Amino acid sequence: MGSVLEYRCPACAFASGRLSVGWGKAGRAAFWGGLALCPACQEVCVVDLADVRPDQRDHRCERCKGLLKLLEGMSERVKCPQCATPLRQVPLGSWA
Repeated sequence: MGSVLEYRCPACAFASGRLSVGWGKAGRAAFWGGLALCPACQEVCVVDLADVRPDQRDHRCERCKGLLKLLEGMSERVKCPQCATPLRQVPLGSWA
């Protein structure tokens, strides 16, 4: 079962939007959502770690096309892209 979460800033109105991480009933081979961060624009997103196509090995930011950094689980601290305050992770539920 996967988790649905959102990163929110306690200092400003920034929110990442719903992020689906982990995998569902179909297993990791179908979809494996991993958290990633774009160091250039500070975008927090989810990448499909199950996608092993050669053109998908280097995960890129949809906004700026920069190379994404995979986050260690859900415990790594992420700064707000608007004010640099550490974001808070808010669990929103789960998905299967």
